[in-house]
Amino acid sequence: MTYQRLLTTIFASLTLSGSGILRVSAQLPTVDKKPWQGYYTAFANKHYQFTVTSDGKITLTPIGDKGEPVAQKMTIPIDVTIQAISPDGKVTNKKIKMESLQPTEPATNKLVKTGFTGKITGDSSFEVIIEQQRNVISIGGRMLDTGTFKKNPLRFSIQVKFPDPYLYAIKTGRKEEKAFEKTIDKDRIDIKWTDGKRKKFKLVEKADAITKESNGTGITSAEIDINSYKGKKFEFVSSPNSSMTFSNDQPTPLHYGFTIVWTSDSDKDPEGKARLSFEVK
Repeated sequence: MTYQRLLTTIFASLTLSGSGILRVSAQLPTVDKKPWQGYYTAFANKHYQFTVTSDGKITLTPIGDKGEPVAQKMTIPIDVTIQAISPDGKVTNKKIKMESLQPTEPATNKLVKTGFTGKITGDSSFEVIIEQQRNVISIGGRMLDTGTFKKNPLRFSIQVKFPDPYLYAIKTGRKEEKAFEKTIDKDRIDIKWTDGKRKKFKLVEKADAITKESNGTGITSAEIDINSYKGKKFEFVSSPNSSMTFSNDQPTPLHYGFTIVWTSDSDKDPEGKARLSFEVK
């Protein structure tokens, strides 16, 4: 069995069953050629697999040296999120109507450029654009129609959610904790802010990723190196008129998991040309 077929079997099953959405409810067409059946879009090389399922679920899966996922529990979901911004600055994520998804291109396992459209409550519509060039994936999008949301502006966002890469590590006792901390001491995130300044996070250190101290003026690039991904390194870059921020659930060491949140400046980028680009090496 080729590693592509193995991956497709594993992740199609996990995604469709985990989402609670039956295949018959999906709106996007799928590839009919093995091993990519069940996917609207797919791309794979020796370092990672990128897929979009028939119900719009986007996933990044690092691949190890043996051609298999580094770990099933370390697959990285990439969520398209539409945010409503209230006058006091509060951000609310709106629910996407899965039944509203429509493809902009035929299904493909040879990703070059594709995308889909969809709606949220209030009939506000959005567009997602996905491209691949020289092993780099780029995702962007924009609001097409604000619908009934006239007072609270809507913002298109991409959220890349890194799970706890050491979920099953033994770290209960002090001795075990010390050994664990030594193991992950070189795990890091190197970022560059929009003003050119740089900052380094060590995953072993406690961090409140949502603060200005962490995100500065916004992040233009991030390099992520985590030991449990077996030598695979992640590179994220935001194009002009867009930026990234980091967040986590509470002030804890980042090895417990964190999220990269990408947004574009709709005033400067009304046509939705800004992109979040990433690669696994």
